[in-house]
Amino acid sequence: MILTIAWKNVWRSKVRSLVVVSAVAIGLWGGITAVSFMNGLMLGRLNDAIKIEVASVQLHNAAFMENDEIQYTIHNVDELMNKVAQYPGVLAVSKRFRTDVMLNSNRAAAGASMIGVVPENEKKVSQLYQHLVDSNSHYFEGIKHRPILIGEKMAEKLKVHVRSKILINTVDANGNAVREVFRVVGIFKTQNTSFDEMNVFIRFSDAQKIFQMKKDEAHELAILMKKMMQTKQITMQLKNKYTTFKINKKALLKARNDSIPQSIYKQLQDLSSNKTYSYKKYGALLMQKLGKKHYQLYQKQLEAISETGLDVAQWKHISPELAMQSSWLDLMLYVFVGIILAALGFGIVNTMLMAVLERVREIGMLIAIGMNRKRVFSMIVLETVFLSLTGGILGIILAWITVSVLNYTGVNMSQFSKGMEALGYPSLIYPSIDLPSYIKITIMVILTGILAAIYPALHAIRLKPAEAIRKE
Repeated sequence: MILTIAWKNVWRSKVRSLVVVSAVAIGLWGGITAVSFMNGLMLGRLNDAIKIEVASVQLHNAAFMENDEIQYTIHNVDELMNKVAQYPGVLAVSKRFRTDVMLNSNRAAAGASMIGVVPENEKKVSQLYQHLVDSNSHYFEGIKHRPILIGEKMAEKLKVHVRSKILINTVDANGNAVREVFRVVGIFKTQNTSFDEMNVFIRFSDAQKIFQMKKDEAHELAILMKKMMQTKQITMQLKNKYTTFKINKKALLKARNDSIPQSIYKQLQDLSSNKTYSYKKYGALLMQKLGKKHYQLYQKQLEAISETGLDVAQWKHISPELAMQSSWLDLMLYVFVGIILAALGFGIVNTMLMAVLERVREIGMLIAIGMNRKRVFSMIVLETVFLSLTGGILGIILAWITVSVLNYTGVNMSQFSKGMEALGYPSLIYPSIDLPSYIKITIMVILTGILAAIYPALHAIRLKPAEAIRKE
């Protein structure tokens, strides 16, 4: 009964109600569309970064993460690859070689990170092979002896093209100079010009021969998940299986040089030994010794100083800036929509207060004939919620249609491509908002309606029937 009355009351002044409904609808339409555009921009960056640059999860020798020298490799890497590939949710695994080199052409020189890959496996974890810039470029095909794949920015810097020769200067695990000639097999161009400028790729087999690596060694395992951003479960499983810790003299030396408080350092001294702990046991030991609060506060440093075995890093830790952007996506939705609803809320308060003032005599009559004040309060609140929810749903529907169309067609920002690519963002953006976000926005609209109704509703129930009935 009260729902029907509240709904009819909303439309007693159609023009005023339609103005408020339109304001809410247009505000939400604009806000959601703007958020979806930013969301598409960020997701484009995350998608490219994970599928080209870092993968979902990476495994390294713990010593390699501390000091990326050639000798710190993962042993029995092929067996490890097969085991990791069996974990639930893993789409593909590929091994890599890494070292820093100096590249020299006949006309210029530049430093870069050289990555050795197994082409057929790398295609499963990285989409780099889809980003070759011209028909002369090939993904490790067409040149049999020492092919190298370089970025467009690096090619410009070295002034080379496909089939040009490049001399590589570096050192091996023993510190001996290594000088090898490679021939450019292809030139790639991604959305991240910094990545193109700083990375070159060779075959893993060539890296093994040049650096005399053992057959079953690699510096890195790159893992791509089926749901590429959902890496928490696989990370914990791999850490519990392959990451170990030692609180020995080396760990204490690192702790002394780190920003760990003296009180914690003394407790680490008490635990010093050559005993090896698993990830779970190490965490439990330090939590018991230091207390939960101190352990959580310094957990990253405490793990870094004593880590041995394999380091397991998800994409968020490999590229912290990507993690920040991912977290910002959720916050941005609440900030944008929250500001819009807060502004619209004042308009709704004003509208409902006017409606109450116009109906003083009517409300007084209802109270006088027996309608209790709680029902009057509920009626005003429901009117406000209906008003805001009608505009909110209309705005969400308009936004959903707009976002769906833009997600299909994409938004071409090629006029800003140079600046965007310098920051690693794509120039073709596909705006998107997921279903849970629409649900959250609907809840925010309802809450806005309830909050906006409180003052007008309180004003209504404070009316004295005898005085209200005499109002003209």
